Amino acid sequence: MHPMQHPRNTIIIGLAFVLVAAIYALGAVPLGYHIEWAGVTMLAALGVAMAIMFYVLIAGSSKD
Repeated sequence: MHPMQHPRNTIIIGLAFVLVAAIYALGAVPLGYHIEWAGVTMLAALGVAMAIMFYVLIAGSSKD
């Protein structure tokens, strides 16, 4: 059995940040802005880190 009842929640949290990074990257050029690749990379990395940390916190918490 999986340590979490709903592991999809961690995926949703991580994908939310990655989706914001993609929107930021794809929306910059049509809006006339220069793409800051450091910002896109950091938002994507933040999404991965948030998903991993959420998984660790929920999996390590007591079930009571």
